[in-house]
Amino acid sequence: MAYYKGLDGVSEEDLDPYFGIAKLDEQLKGIPPKKVVLISASPSVGNEVFGYQIIHKNITSGVKVLVFLNRTSPQSYLTDMKEYDFPPNDNLVIIDAYSGITGIKSEETDHIRVINNPYDKEEVKTKIIKELNEGYGLLVIDSFSLLADFFDFSFAISFMNDIKQVIVAKESAAVLLFTDWGYEKQNVDKLLSNVNSTIEIKGIEKRVIFGQYFAVLKCDWLEEKPTFSSVLFKAIKPGGIRVYFPKILVTGPTDAGKSSFIHSASKNAVSVDKLGGTIALDHGTVDFEGYRADLFGTPGQERFDPLLKMLGGEAIGVFLVVDSTKPEQFPRAVEMLRKTETYGLPVVVIANKADLKGALKKEELREKLHLDSAITLVQTVAEDLSKVDPNEPTKLKEVNIHEALSALFKQLT
Repeated sequence: MAYYKGLDGVSEEDLDPYFGIAKLDEQLKGIPPKKVVLISASPSVGNEVFGYQIIHKNITSGVKVLVFLNRTSPQSYLTDMKEYDFPPNDNLVIIDAYSGITGIKSEETDHIRVINNPYDKEEVKTKIIKELNEGYGLLVIDSFSLLADFFDFSFAISFMNDIKQVIVAKESAAVLLFTDWGYEKQNVDKLLSNVNSTIEIKGIEKRVIFGQYFAVLKCDWLEEKPTFSSVLFKAIKPGGIRVYFPKILVTGPTDAGKSSFIHSASKNAVSVDKLGGTIALDHGTVDFEGYRADLFGTPGQERFDPLLKMLGGEAIGVFLVVDSTKPEQFPRAVEMLRKTETYGLPVVVIANKADLKGALKKEELREKLHLDSAITLVQTVAEDLSKVDPNEPTKLKEVNIHEALSALFKQLT
């Protein structure tokens, strides 16, 4: 049985199979049996990592996966998966339709089936359907566009409809990896109309590609029809697909704990500091529950205020860090938020040092900071007060950090 845990901490144990990609499982609740999902990419963006991640998450959850492969050799395919830290296991079986095209000799094994004549439509179709009838939870076709190129679009769509009959009978599911190389619109429209869900992958382009995003265009198994938004992502080696937030600002008064927050949330944070105090900025990269974010911390001293607007530029969310024991600094915290020009962005307030003598309670913090009830406030404390070094960022408790990250990431998506 597949297992999924989202940002809200709620576990789903009936997603069999599922995507294993943040936001897709949260929005679509996995891939139900009898459904076909199309992952459609523009030529400038690869979709193969989505396939690797979907396969890996399912085979490690006990779902048997069949891959029809015509894009590369099984050996290269498995090597690529391992580079993303997605090693195969016994639940993965590959139908090799690539080696015969290139003239490479391929031998059948317990986990590889060979199509001897990949130019023969009937052999291709018969081999896949026969194997699928042996009992698989998920079929992945990589790639469906190459299938259409190699034969024709009419065969590809007819073939897909034959596959749908099998997965309905066997209560399995299918994922088709497709790249739109400028096919005739009527062919693409017919393909889209024959699948249950379409996920679009595109690049943000301006002379060069400087970002990638995915979006759910349709999904017919959700009772309520939510509004799907585009989501930025990165393909990380190792790690796979991560929902990506390129710039989140961490600001607040001097000694409130900005560096402590960034270093506690990140594995590779760096600071420009002097005698333990940040004098320029902090930077850290967060990898959490399928999300990746770059955190940028501001200095707290007023002499560095000219930097605030520059650091706040292009931020998409804010952590405002305050010292719970120093309400006299709260006006400065609000002023810093104004100077970064990030008003209106999603914000989470971090009330640090909540366990120290004189720390204000949540209700008092909200009142003195004039916080709207919709703004999330998270209290943070040190992991071990006996190990606090005044010249080093203090390690904050993981549970507090996760609460803060979850709160902001949910707002951002």
